[in-house]
Amino acid sequence: MDSSDVPGADEWPLPPSWMWSCQKCTELYKAMKHAPEVVNAAREEGETGVDYDPLDTVVSTQIRLARHIATHHASDVPAIDPACERCTSDGSRQMPAVLVLEHRARHVFAPPSIAGLL
Repeated sequence: MDSSDVPGADEWPLPPSWMWSCQKCTELYKAMKHAPEVVNAAREEGETGVDYDPLDTVVSTQIRLARHIATHHASDVPAIDPACERCTSDGSRQMPAVLVLEHRARHVFAPPSIAGLL
């Protein structure tokens, strides 16, 4: 069992207040939440078989927000989540520190089912 198997694993958490006091966090968070809508609208209006998110906007907006938090709010990044397979994996110990912080930053704004993917 990993963090994506627990009840509420797909629920988006309410971001902490410190994120809302940072203009860049707010901009990046809004872009991240808006990206799926834009991609889905393009898919609905377009033809079948076309990649309407060739730059992986949905994922890249999450990565940009996590990178910002990891590099500008490192003291606010949560500790390792013992219920998260990615946090506790041996692979995390061998990753660059900024990538470890990026992953842990995702726990601040993404559901466990998504935070565990990157």
